[in-house]
Order: sequence, then C-alpha cells, then structure tokens
Amino acid sequence: MPEIRPATRQDVDRLLAVAGSSARRAHLESRWVEQERGDAAFLLAYDGSGIVGQASLLRTSKYAEVVAAHDPAEINGLHAFVQGAGVGSALIAAAEDLARSWQRDAIGLAVELDNSGATRLYVRLGYRPASLRVIDEWTEVDADGIVLVAHADPCDYLLKSLAP
Repeated sequence: MPEIRPATRQDVDRLLAVAGSSARRAHLESRWVEQERGDAAFLLAYDGSGIVGQASLLRTSKYAEVVAAHDPAEINGLHAFVQGAGVGSALIAAAEDLARSWQRDAIGLAVELDNSGATRLYVRLGYRPASLRVIDEWTEVDADGIVLVAHADPCDYLLKSLAP
C-alpha cells in the first residue's frame, strides 16, 4: 500500500523537473499555491519507486451548486500513475481522513460521464450520486499564464458522508 502525505516544496520541484509541458508545470504550481494558501492539501502517493499518484483535497467544493446543496470537502484531480495497485483507493482514504480532521461532514468529487471505471471505484468506496450534474471548467495554461486549452467537461457529482 502506498504512503500518502501532503506535498513538500521539494516534492513539487521534483515533479516539475519531469513535468514536460508548460501546462503540466503550471498545474503543479497551482496545486502548490492552493496548499500554501490553506485552501487545499496537495496529496502525493509514494511507493518504493517514488511518487505514484496525486490528488488535491479542497476544503470546499469548487462548484457553487454543490456548496449550496451540500458543502463538502472535495477531491479534485485524482490521478494514479500506476493502475490496479491500490494507489487511487489509498489517496481517497487519505483524503477522507484529512477531511474528517478538518471536521467536514461530507466529501465529494466530480467524475466525467464517460469514466465508468472511476465511478465504479467511487461507488465501491461508499460514494453515492448527489443528483447533481456539474460542468468541470478548467484551463491548461503555459508558464506565462496564457490559456492553451479551455475544458468544460460534464460530470456527475458523488458524495460520501463522513459522519461517525
């Protein structure tokens, strides 16, 4: 099982060194800034070979309609670099534990409509449809902040109660 912990500046620098594209570099920096502001935790998964996954846990949802209806902490940008090794599940469990430590009653996430594999994983881990469809709007930017691609992905929103 991988070890999960918040990123350090040194971790982010290591990721930046192999990031490749300027859009990826800008994304990593934005995750670090969110964590430094206290708005999120940038969680990294480690195994013996190094970093094998990442996710951000936002203190509150980035979707206004979700905040109005449920106000959960929110998992965002979960990515397991190694599939089938429990990385995603470990990141989710760590995010849930952290959300509980923030005294949040619920945690949620948006999942793209065509990502049935992720939906199955989340449902297996206790997440349930919130009867909300959100549009995940995000941009890929270069190092100068120039928008390279703008995304608007329809997603189902899933929630899990963290109440004891």
